[in-house]
Amino acid sequence: MSTPLAPPAPLTAANLRQSRSSSRIRRPETSDSDKAGRTWAREVDDAWDACILTLDGGGIRGYSSLIILKALMHEIWICEERLEKEDFQQRSIRRDSTREGRRRAGEIVAPGTLEEDDLASSITKRKAFVEEELLPCHYFDFMYGTSTGGLIATMLGRLRMTTTECLEVYRSVGNELFGRKKSSIPLATKYYHEPLERAVQEIIGSRCIEHKNCDGKADMHPFDSEVDPTTGRRASEVDPLTGRRASLDVSSPRVCQSCCLTATHDRNLSEAYLLRTYPHYYSDTAPNWITRYNEGAEPLKIWEVTRATSAAPFYFKMLEVEVDGQYRSFKDGGIRENNPSGAALSEFHSLYDGICENPALLLSVGTGRPDHSQDGFAAAWPGPFGHIPFIRTALEKRAVLQNLLIKYTEGEKQHAQMREHARGEHTWYKRLNVTDGLQDMALDDWVKGDWQGHKDVPGGASLTRMERVTEEYLARDFDGHIDSYAPPFTMLQQAAEKLVRQRRAREDQGGRRWEKFVGKRVSQW
Repeated sequence: MSTPLAPPAPLTAANLRQSRSSSRIRRPETSDSDKAGRTWAREVDDAWDACILTLDGGGIRGYSSLIILKALMHEIWICEERLEKEDFQQRSIRRDSTREGRRRAGEIVAPGTLEEDDLASSITKRKAFVEEELLPCHYFDFMYGTSTGGLIATMLGRLRMTTTECLEVYRSVGNELFGRKKSSIPLATKYYHEPLERAVQEIIGSRCIEHKNCDGKADMHPFDSEVDPTTGRRASEVDPLTGRRASLDVSSPRVCQSCCLTATHDRNLSEAYLLRTYPHYYSDTAPNWITRYNEGAEPLKIWEVTRATSAAPFYFKMLEVEVDGQYRSFKDGGIRENNPSGAALSEFHSLYDGICENPALLLSVGTGRPDHSQDGFAAAWPGPFGHIPFIRTALEKRAVLQNLLIKYTEGEKQHAQMREHARGEHTWYKRLNVTDGLQDMALDDWVKGDWQGHKDVPGGASLTRMERVTEEYLARDFDGHIDSYAPPFTMLQQAAEKLVRQRRAREDQGGRRWEKFVGKRVSQW
């Protein structure tokens, strides 16, 4: 006799709340499928599809972004070694098979013959990758950054530095910037901007190969010093056929390009102002739905661009500089778009219109999720005064203001829009952003303390905190409330494998385009 089915549980308020709560929690994807991102990471559609890196603003918290990028480069190194070893083994198998086939056919190839030497040399040559020498600019085509994210994009992209070098700069400049206040008066500029200018100029001077005894003060930000071999014109010159300046041709040989988001007084007050290393002018056929930012590549110096993008209101003085005969003022781009991924995607669709539909990868790196407990509604004030009408009204207004300040500079809303546009994070769009531990960390948090075994290091407590919470974030398990399909480290590994396979596919094609991309044909930097 079959057991009678139990009657369904009554629909109570508690059951309904539990059902609603569970429906908001995502599940991890563990199978070897497209939804799990594994298939995507292993495939290369076109070797030269764009790989894009975007970096949020966040002041000193940009140190966390660099730790994430250093972890990415470590995984890239592991993947490079693994795939090179696999290729080496496959070539060895083919060599042994070829030799065995010749022996069976009675063919004799004397040692030292050209044919045998060529075969042996192709087998024994195996690359050795040195982790600390790997450059992010050899894996990304474009880097976009806001505020200190713009500073990082400039160092990694325009100045072609390693993540280790950038971390060292961040630590050394941090104390010079935030170790001594200029003013403690409310609404006044808190810090001196000169230390940042000097630091960037010193980096430029040490890396410049074009100017003798370079002091880093005159080097231009745009890559406009090179002549296009197909037209014989510089990128900034007008095309006599169209009467317009030419945009960057993404299908021609080029190096990694960078772009800093800033803010200036312009009629498009809701949009960031883009300071590019590449020229970009919107064509008549550009998609109508993209955001049309300013055109061209402003003729600013590298140190001016880093100052412009990081001039956070009330922290640093804004940059005032002459551009095309008129003075302009630039502030931190965070007051427009603190998360530059939307601007990067808009630029991609304009530059790659008719070439490819989506990037190979757009990796967005944040500076820590904000505290969303201030959601615009005030908690009741404890005690008898909490029910007084004017006190409740004042608390509500304060809560709304706090919520607006968080929304103004946080990047999670842009992330949600990007994730919906990409239909998830399991393919070309991914975001890595510390979940917990940086919510209440100010842009200028620089607290003395212990750091890596040393006592009372300037900024040591802040550095230790950022290192700890970032490492915990990368090591944590899947969180269905936050993660869309996999934990952070899985996304990091998949991004690394995709970047490595794209790079290897480009190297296999070789030619002038590859040589230019890795810097063999760069006249500057």
